[in-house]
Amino acid sequence: MFKNYFKIAWRTLIKNMLSSFINVIGLSIGISACMVILIFVRYESTFDNYNTKAENIYRVVQHNKLPDQTLYWNITPYPLAEALRNDFPEIEMVTQTQGPISQEFSITDGLDLKRFEEPRVLFVDQFYPKTFDFEWLSGNPNTALDGINSIVLTEDIAKKYFGNRGGGYESILGKTVLNQGNEPLTVTGIIKNVPGNSNQRFDILIPYELFKTKNPGLAQNWSGNHQGTTFVVLQNPGLLKSLESKIASWKKKYLKPEDDKRVSYFFQPLADIHNETLYGSSPGGYIMPSNILYTLSVVALFILVIAIVNFINLLTAQSTSRSKEVGIRKVLGSRRLDLIFQFIFENSMVILGSLALSVVFLNILLSQLNENLSVIDLQLELGLNHIGLILVIGISTIILAAFYPALILSAFKPIRALRDKVQFSKRDGVSVRKSLVTFQFVIVQLFVIAAIVVSLQMDYFKSEPMGFSPDAVVMTPAPDLGKSEVYRQSLLENNNISNVTIASGPPMAVDGLQLGTSFRLPEQSSEEALDAEVKIGDSHYLDFYEMELLAGRSFTTNKEAFDEFIVNETLLKPFGWSPQEAIGKKIQTNEGEATIVGVVKDFHNNSFQREITPCIIMNWTFFQNQAFIKIGGNNAETADKIKEIWNNTFTDSTYSLSFLNDSIEKEYVLEQLIFKGFTILSILAICIGCLGLLGLMSFVVSRKKKEIGIRKVLGANILQIFSFFTKEFIGLITLAFIIAAPLVYYFGNMWLETFAYRIELSVWMFLSGGCITLSIAIITCSFQSFKAAMVNPVKSLRSE
Repeated sequence: MFKNYFKIAWRTLIKNMLSSFINVIGLSIGISACMVILIFVRYESTFDNYNTKAENIYRVVQHNKLPDQTLYWNITPYPLAEALRNDFPEIEMVTQTQGPISQEFSITDGLDLKRFEEPRVLFVDQFYPKTFDFEWLSGNPNTALDGINSIVLTEDIAKKYFGNRGGGYESILGKTVLNQGNEPLTVTGIIKNVPGNSNQRFDILIPYELFKTKNPGLAQNWSGNHQGTTFVVLQNPGLLKSLESKIASWKKKYLKPEDDKRVSYFFQPLADIHNETLYGSSPGGYIMPSNILYTLSVVALFILVIAIVNFINLLTAQSTSRSKEVGIRKVLGSRRLDLIFQFIFENSMVILGSLALSVVFLNILLSQLNENLSVIDLQLELGLNHIGLILVIGISTIILAAFYPALILSAFKPIRALRDKVQFSKRDGVSVRKSLVTFQFVIVQLFVIAAIVVSLQMDYFKSEPMGFSPDAVVMTPAPDLGKSEVYRQSLLENNNISNVTIASGPPMAVDGLQLGTSFRLPEQSSEEALDAEVKIGDSHYLDFYEMELLAGRSFTTNKEAFDEFIVNETLLKPFGWSPQEAIGKKIQTNEGEATIVGVVKDFHNNSFQREITPCIIMNWTFFQNQAFIKIGGNNAETADKIKEIWNNTFTDSTYSLSFLNDSIEKEYVLEQLIFKGFTILSILAICIGCLGLLGLMSFVVSRKKKEIGIRKVLGANILQIFSFFTKEFIGLITLAFIIAAPLVYYFGNMWLETFAYRIELSVWMFLSGGCITLSIAIITCSFQSFKAAMVNPVKSLRSE
């Protein structure tokens, strides 16, 4: 029986070659797109799940209550970990990390000294390897970080420094790596590269004790700026609430009274870190909000539904061509159940072929996605753990796409079928086929209009004035303040360099180049202090970035003990000062008191997702460790010259160069992901939809050849015949637009409200999406329509 089913199925596929090809390609594109999205969603929602203690690990987070707002930090004071470890025996384990930060290393290779700048160096204590699970290729995780001068390398770094050694990783143990050019560290362990879906992003581990030795003041500081991250392991998650309650009263033991009132500590589950937006991303990581993942899951379902609807639509449209076959078989005694099994078998063959082809497409798409999103170190791959997903999608597709057409095909009445008078039933005047086409294009237009909205918001990020000029600016380290002015003057001797400033960071916070403080009037209490950002710039800072000075002046010099502030407009609002009134006023920060000598027009010190916040620029030599260079002419030639000058000036450090605009773009990684996603999905949805239209038009034209011939004999021209075929689909697509537009407006507004600075939705955005979809659909229909209209009517009438 199955052999007979297979023969009939194969002959049917060969007979309807075009429609079979369209069905296979359309369905395989839909399945592969759906699987890519679901694999990505699974990847992003399972961060750190590989840890055996994942359910019991929590990150300690900090709430800072200020008079005007509450700040939510994922970093905590450095001494917190040791205090928790000593005072709360019910906590199974506490571990402390600092970073990741950029650090310079070097090794001796024969007579050569090789230097490396590593951007992901993490300081960790000896409890870290016992808390998180990493695959150790060499060394003892229980003792590797006990020595203060030890260092643990990942597999890639070990190969980069020491190559592929014949003795394996064991031969690397005991080797020496110089930290900052002069501090010998001994390799005590090699671990496998950190999985991509991990919030613990590092390439090198160094003992936290070394950081404490070098920074004793910071290591014992319970307030101020800090970048430490504290994790705890609870024996029982049921202890969480009682432990947070105890800590609420316990913290007064260590905090100043004003800090005790302001600061609260809470525990955040490890599983929530990557998808929770409240506390921001982990140092060196990124956030993928859970609502985005939910949306992507729905999008994946829609893509698959479009492909399945397309499949069903084409099969049901072709069903009249097999009505006589059904009639004859029923007259000869076939039961409807037998016919259902046969058609399910036939359709399942097509679906299985599509599924096999989709796996090929899937590997290509995953590779492209990893390459396009390398900025977040995406590591998607098709593995054995995805077999279940493929089976679920395949079985679901067979149930949905094979069963319904089989019911339709097997339901024909034998007498009507043999007379070739089969008609599809209608309900409320709308056929099933029309409903499916409308539903399909509702989803298509959702994607198209959404892609337009997202692209316009992304363009807004790029085109909206930021209040400073980031164009043609490159950044290099300035590791020695004593040589910074020499470096600056040497650079300015080059005709392709117009200006140089030495500062802590650019006006917009990028790459973690951001410092925080609080500010108040000297006569106010610390409890009344408000939050602000600190930037440390030299006398060239304002001129370099073309920032508008509203009142006062720029700095004339930098000092070890700062005495001047330049502030933005937003900082003046709590005091009700005008820019002119602020000049000469004193304000108090965490770092000390100084006089306001200048007020600059507000600039975007944060990315466009966030409001402009109070900002203070200091004339301080502290943290002036970045050089910003405005270049012109040949970028490659100028970059080579900058490197030469840098190497001659800072002989014991490692050179690096990056463009400021590139760093600013990294602040919109998530938005770029959404933009690329909707663009690709729109193209896929249009392709699937147009394949469906092409198949339907091919079938309709083949069924109406005689009618076309008669119309031409009666005087119909090509445009009239084209109109005859396309007006129905144009009406359905217009109806789809009317349904899709309000949905996009609602969800588009919800998404745009997450940005402090955003575009406003306009009617033309929606009309553009509708016109694009309609134009592509008309072009698709026109191919078959004009082909049919050009046929000689005599030939059409004879062929019938």
